[in-house]
Amino acid sequence: MASPEQPTQASPRVPRARSTILLVDDQRFVGLAVARLLDGEPGFELHCCERGSEAEAAADRVTPALILQDLVLPDADGLSLVRRFRERPATAQTPVIVLSGNDDAATRARAAAAGAVDYLVKLPTKDALLACFDRHLSAHPDVTKVAPARDAGADDVFDCGFLSAYRDDGAVDPDATLRELLDVFVRDAERLTDDVRRAAAAGFGAAVPRLAHALKGCALAAGARPLAALCEQLETGTLGHADGLARLEVELARVKVAAARRPPLGRAIEHCPGEAEPR
Repeated sequence: MASPEQPTQASPRVPRARSTILLVDDQRFVGLAVARLLDGEPGFELHCCERGSEAEAAADRVTPALILQDLVLPDADGLSLVRRFRERPATAQTPVIVLSGNDDAATRARAAAAGAVDYLVKLPTKDALLACFDRHLSAHPDVTKVAPARDAGADDVFDCGFLSAYRDDGAVDPDATLRELLDVFVRDAERLTDDVRRAAAAGFGAAVPRLAHALKGCALAAGARPLAALCEQLETGTLGHADGLARLEVELARVKVAAARRPPLGRAIEHCPGEAEPR
């Protein structure tokens, strides 16, 4: 994963001004996924910070041209962090773009009121991410539309078209990066599911929505849309804890099987569930 000490820089192909991007997100998978989306794109250098409490120091260290930030962080309030970036002289003019698993008008309005210049839903397509970066780095902060997420079939564990962006058809093993990303996602999903289970068992009902939100963001970043939809029901309380946890365990098992299946996932992406297998 990229870090302030280990930047991930795209290899240049066409002229573009060099721009440092600071990503503030506690999900390691999101950092890897954004690095993958920027890989091969000219002019971008990505630095990742996983703790909100360290974000301001990271910004001072790398002097970002743009900040991409989650709103739900385990050790800081995301909206407060946006406001602090706006108030600090060093980052007062730095565009802050929210990257969130929530996609509702109220959250978007609160982010804008705190000083965010744009709002992306986890995880945007490569084209949407680059277009957002380019318009703000080119000093055009008034364009705020985001490409909608692609829907997956109800029976699909992963959005196959979404995951295809992480394949490298020119590599000896086109699916190597994709498998690495999915391995990280599965570990994060298992950890967060354990946290949800423990919180519910201990009677910490108020913690369940927050943990379900974190798992939802992780699932959206991996294109696991049915899992994300289930987490949203837990987050909003439309699904009870007992029923929700039982269904969560079933969906997580499906995710693990799909992520580990062979032949390589790339071939599964080319022939998503419901399509005829090649002869």
